[in-house]
Parts: sequence; C-alpha cells; structure tokens
Amino acid sequence: MKVVAFAEIFILARVIVGALMFRNSFITPIFYAHFVRMRFFQSAFTREAIVKVTAKIDQYVNTPEMSPVVKQGWGTFQNLIGRWTGTTLNAPAPAPAGPAPPANGTNGAR
Repeated sequence: MKVVAFAEIFILARVIVGALMFRNSFITPIFYAHFVRMRFFQSAFTREAIVKVTAKIDQYVNTPEMSPVVKQGWGTFQNLIGRWTGTTLNAPAPAPAGPAPPANGTNGAR
C-alpha cells in the first residue's frame, strides 16, 4: 500500500506537468487532485507518503544555497494547498478548549 500511495503522488505530479506542457487536459489535474485529497483523509498510507514527500521537499528547499524566492514560493504553495484541503499538513490538531461537559447530558442546572 505504501508503493500505491507514493505512486498516487507521482501520478499527480506527472499530470500537473503534463497539463503545463499541454500533453493532457487542464481539468485532469483538478480531478486527480480531488482524488488524492480524498485519499489523504481516508488512507493512513497516503497521509504518511504526503508527509514524507513534503518533508523531503522542505529539506531541499531550506538548504542555504536555495534562493529565498523558492522558499517563499514553496511556503505560499503549502499555504494555498492547506486552505484548499481545509487543513494544514504539518500543524498538530488543536487541543479542546475549556472543561468537558458533564457526562449525563445536563448543563449542571436542576
């Protein structure tokens, strides 16, 4: 399943490059990106693969010889993808605020 998850990411990159080079339709990356988005929320293997690929790209982009423009572009891209998916890929889930409600379903009033 790990191979399939990485293959999905590779195919998404291939479809995006194909659309930019006019080899396939511009709508194809949109449909496939929605598919990968659904897989991200449903498959732990896909989540793990995306986190690993994102970490590799972060490691490459944050090298000293990399241009600040590339770093800013990568950050903007991550921000846009995070807004589109409705989540951020690297942020932990927020802790619940306030005390837990009573277990019996009442608000404490009698």
